[in-house]
Amino acid sequence: MEESTWYMKQRSQLEESLWQFKQRARVLRDHQQDTQKVWQDDAATEINGRYFRPHEEDSQQSLAALSKQLLLLNETDTKLQMAGQPILEANRLSEEIEKLINFANQDISRSHSEYSVFQEQNSAARSEIPIITQLINQANSCCG
Repeated sequence: MEESTWYMKQRSQLEESLWQFKQRARVLRDHQQDTQKVWQDDAATEINGRYFRPHEEDSQQSLAALSKQLLLLNETDTKLQMAGQPILEANRLSEEIEKLINFANQDISRSHSEYSVFQEQNSAARSEIPIITQLINQANSCCG
């Protein structure tokens, strides 16, 4: 869970940094355009060529890279959620199987107990067979 919290915090910071970067790049671009309206001499052309245009290119490349990274993170989130579903299903099935195993163990325990009762009753019945046989023989000899 800590990893999830850390990840969400990092992602939130990336989204915020990207938004701030876009805003700063926009403000700089707007300022440059405002300055170009007023200042259009050779020095302005040199400053634009040396500083502003390279900065604009770097900003665009950085923005594109950060946007791509954020897009890839979104795709990763989707894949993680998709991977999480089978895990949740496996956990649910595991709990269901555990319940069924518990029921089976209870049935086995009850069967052992009932088998013990059967053995006791069977043993008692077998011990009565000689007496029953003797009584049948006595009855046959009296009537016969």
